[in-house]
Amino acid sequence: MGLLRFEGEDYPKRLIAFDMPEISGKHLISVDSLDVALMTKDGCYVSEEARAVDEKIFVYVPDKMIDAEENTLIQYVKEMVA
Repeated sequence: MGLLRFEGEDYPKRLIAFDMPEISGKHLISVDSLDVALMTKDGCYVSEEARAVDEKIFVYVPDKMIDAEENTLIQYVKEMVA
């Protein structure tokens, strides 16, 4: 696990390897609180930096879930894309 800094705050991130028909390869995931920080209430990016950060993130998971076992995260993403 690593940290991603945005506007002076650190947000956890993880690189997870997926091996599914719909998703394969390594993808960066982060937390919902980062997703909220990147967007205005109207659904626009707060800045171009926010857009660049968002484009690197494959999926956002609940903050409490980022520390879960890799298999748990993979299962969560599978259910999200199903």
